[in-house]
Amino acid sequence: MSDHEPSAEVASPGIGARRWVALAVVLSGIFVTVMDNSIVNIAIPSIRTTLDASFGEAELTVATYALAFSAGMITGGRLGDIYGQRRVFMAAFGAFTLTSFICGVAPNIEILIVGRLLQGASAAMLSPQVFALVRMSFADGGERRAAFGAMGVAIGLANVAGLVLGGVLIQADLFGLAWRTVFLVNLPIGIVAIFLTPLVLADVRSGERKRLDLTGVALSTLAMLLLMLPLVEGPERGWAGWPVAMLAASPVAFVGFYLHQRWKSRHGLSPLLETDLFGDRAFNIGALLILFFWGSTTPFSFSYVLLMQTGYGHSPLATAGSLAILGGAFGIVSPIASRLTSFGVRRIMMAGVLVDLVGMLLTLVLCWTVDPLPAPWLLPSLLLVGIGMGLFMTPILNAVMSGIHDRHVGSAAGVLTTMQRGGNALGVAALEVPFFLTLSGAGSRGLSQTASYVQAFGAVAFWNVLMLLAVVGLLLLLPDRTSGPS
Repeated sequence: MSDHEPSAEVASPGIGARRWVALAVVLSGIFVTVMDNSIVNIAIPSIRTTLDASFGEAELTVATYALAFSAGMITGGRLGDIYGQRRVFMAAFGAFTLTSFICGVAPNIEILIVGRLLQGASAAMLSPQVFALVRMSFADGGERRAAFGAMGVAIGLANVAGLVLGGVLIQADLFGLAWRTVFLVNLPIGIVAIFLTPLVLADVRSGERKRLDLTGVALSTLAMLLLMLPLVEGPERGWAGWPVAMLAASPVAFVGFYLHQRWKSRHGLSPLLETDLFGDRAFNIGALLILFFWGSTTPFSFSYVLLMQTGYGHSPLATAGSLAILGGAFGIVSPIASRLTSFGVRRIMMAGVLVDLVGMLLTLVLCWTVDPLPAPWLLPSLLLVGIGMGLFMTPILNAVMSGIHDRHVGSAAGVLTTMQRGGNALGVAALEVPFFLTLSGAGSRGLSQTASYVQAFGAVAFWNVLMLLAVVGLLLLLPDRTSGPS
C-alpha cells in the first residue's frame, strides 16, 4: 500500500459535497466511453438503412472504435503522468465530445467510420485519467472505497445503459434523427463535464520530470493491434489467413514491449509502462480478474439482444426493458457492496461471482432443456447476473488500485483499462464462435428460428460458466492483503 497522501485538492477535508460533484464529473468520462462501445450495436440496422451501408461497413463503426480504444490506453495513462491527469482529462473529453458530434452528423458511412476511429482514440486518452484521478483524489479509508465503488457502478451501468438507452433512442426516433442520437447524447455530458472540471478538480501530477517514450508507444500500439484486430475481425473472416498470423505474432510483440520497458525502467529512462507494477501479485491477479470477468459480461448482454430481437422478434424498446432488470439489480446492489467490504473484499467478490455463476447455470439449463422456452423465463437469470455483477465490480477496482504507489497510478490505470477492453474484445470474439456455430447447427437440424437462437444463447451461457470458474480460481489466489479494508 502507498503511504502517500492524495495530491488533489478535492481530497482535502472540509470541502464537503464539492468532492462528490468532482467524482460525478470524473466518472462521466468512464461512463460515456464504455457506453459508446455497446450503444452503437443497437443502431447498426438503422445505420445501414439511412446511410445505405453494407453490413461489413456498419460493423466497422464498432470495430474501429474498439481498436483505437484498445491500442491507445497504455499511452493515455502515461500522458496523464507527464502532463497532469486533469489537463489530459479535459483535453480528451473535449476531443471525445467533438468526435461524437462528427459521428452524429456524418453524411455518409465513410465519415462515420473515420469519426469512430477518432472517437476511440480520444476514449483511450480519457479512460485512464478516470482511474488515476479517483485514485489520486480521494483519501485512504472509507472515502476511497466509496469512490472506487461508485466507479464500479458507473462502469457496470454504462455496459448495460448502452444497450438499454440505444434501444430507447432508436425506438423514439427523436426529431427524425434515427441512429444519430446515440452519438449526440454525449454532447451535453461532455460540455457540462469540461465546464465543471476546473471548478471542482485540482491539477494532479507527479513532481517527477518524465518524457513520453515514443518507441514504447509504437511497440505497445503494434502489440495491441496484433491482438485486437484479429479478435474483432477474425470471426467475420472465418479465422483464416492473416487473423491467425496476427494473433500468433501478438505474444512475441508483447514480450518485446515488456523487455524494452523493463530495460528502460532499470536504467531510469522514463518508460511508457512502469514494469515495477508487475512485481505486485495483487495487481497481476486483479488485472486478470478484470480480463476474465469482463470477458463474460459482454457476450451475455450482446447475445441476449440478438436472442430477443432476432430470435423472439421483440422490439429494441422491449429488449431494453428486459435488460433494465439486469441494470436495475446492478444499480441497487453496487452501493450495498461498497458498504459490505468490511466483511472482506475478496469474500464479497467471491459471493458476486457465485451468484453470477448461478444465473448462468440457470440460463444454460433453461435453454437446453425447455422447448419452447418462453422469453420471460430468462428474467430471473438477468436478475441474478445483475446482482453478481454489482457484488463483483464495485470491490475489484478498490482491491487493485488502492495499493498502487502514486508514481505508478498512470501506468496502472492504462493496464487496467486495457484489460477491460481486452476482456470485452475476447468476449465478443468468443461470442462469435459458440453462438453462431450453435445457431448454424440448430438451423441445419430443422429447428425453428426462435429455438435455434435459444440454443445459441445457451452456448454463450456455457462459455460464461467456464470464464466465471476461472475467476473463482483467480480469486482464491488473490493475496489476503486485499481481503480487508484498505
